[in-house]
Amino acid sequence: MIKEIKSIPLADFLSRLGHEPAARKGTRLWYKSPLRQERTPSFKVETTLNCWYDFGLGKGGNIIDLAAELYQSTDLRHLMRCIANSYPVPSVQTVASSYPQRHSAPSMERFDVVPLEHRALVAYLQERGIPAHIAKTNCKEAHYSFNGKSYFAVAFENVNNGWELRNKYFKGCRGRKDISYLPWSRDGPSTECVVFEGFIDYLSALALGIISGADAIILNSVVNVNKAVPYFKGYTTINCYLDNDNAGQTALAELTAIYGSTVIDRSTLYSEFNDLNDFLVNQSSTIKQNK
Repeated sequence: MIKEIKSIPLADFLSRLGHEPAARKGTRLWYKSPLRQERTPSFKVETTLNCWYDFGLGKGGNIIDLAAELYQSTDLRHLMRCIANSYPVPSVQTVASSYPQRHSAPSMERFDVVPLEHRALVAYLQERGIPAHIAKTNCKEAHYSFNGKSYFAVAFENVNNGWELRNKYFKGCRGRKDISYLPWSRDGPSTECVVFEGFIDYLSALALGIISGADAIILNSVVNVNKAVPYFKGYTTINCYLDNDNAGQTALAELTAIYGSTVIDRSTLYSEFNDLNDFLVNQSSTIKQNK
């Protein structure tokens, strides 16, 4: 049954979704990525192997892998249904509707957001160097359930009414993945903004006291760089506190290509660490040891 799904031509599937190739080179089709905004096509489909690769994301695979990125889900049954709805072939419809429930990922059955108070969640953020007053001012507490079991996590809202969720054992998202935008003042935008990969790094910057007066843009994933572009308009300085890895440096390069010298790489502050939070945790540990 999975084999039938994987046999659907990727080019036909993309066409049904409104994506047509910008160029053809032999058996390779080149698209502007359906997963993000871009000017130069960097999404390749190899027609003989029926596989794809997005050079901007560094990801690729078969049609199910693509659906997982398009629909932001790991629920196999849901993904097969989405593919079937976009590519209405009878055999695929049958597969999607009859696929056993036990193979599907658990769904979030209940979701409530309240002020952050749970001692375990506050302690989790404190372990990461975030003081309780900063955590409680900037985060919420989410209570949700999977298959009848109750869970809770730190919650951080994005611009699309989705929530980034974190606890000591879980990292996920409720709703649609998007950026978070936090103006420093309600009186109007600042002339500067600061950019972070995740909200833990943003909280770390607040703990370190290094972003006073600047509006904040949290990507919540480097995949969201292009979603953040409309928010950068008008800033004279874009301070980037991105991770010291390939993904972070790629995101920095993308922003620099668009905004030039307006973009300032602030990762030199924590050049010996993967990200700003690692730097904060190390500083906190050093202070404790010296007491």
